[in-house]
Amino acid sequence: MPRRNPKVEDASKGWRGRLGRKGRTGIYITRYEVKEEKGEDVKPGDIIEVLIMTVTRRGEGVGKYKGRNVTVVGASDPGIKVQARVRRVQGNKIVAELVG
Repeated sequence: MPRRNPKVEDASKGWRGRLGRKGRTGIYITRYEVKEEKGEDVKPGDIIEVLIMTVTRRGEGVGKYKGRNVTVVGASDPGIKVQARVRRVQGNKIVAELVG
C-alpha cells in the first residue's frame, strides 16, 4: 500500500509509483529524437541524409534514418545533418560512410 501524501487530499496525486517521474511517457524526449515513418528499403550504394545524434568512442556518428539506427564513419559532430553512402544493411542497422 503506498504512503499517502498528507498535503494532498487525493492519494494518487502524491504517489508516483515504482518508476517515479520516469513512469510517465514523453518526459525525457531530446530535441534530436525525430519519429520517422519506415519507408522503402535501403540498399548498399544509396545516399541518405542523417541527423547525427551522438558520437561513439571510435569517433563514428550515430543517428536514425526511417526508424533504423545508422552508424556514419567519418561524421563526428552531433546535431549536424550529413549525407552518407550506405555500405552495409543488417536488419535494423545501417553502416554508412560520409560523402565528401
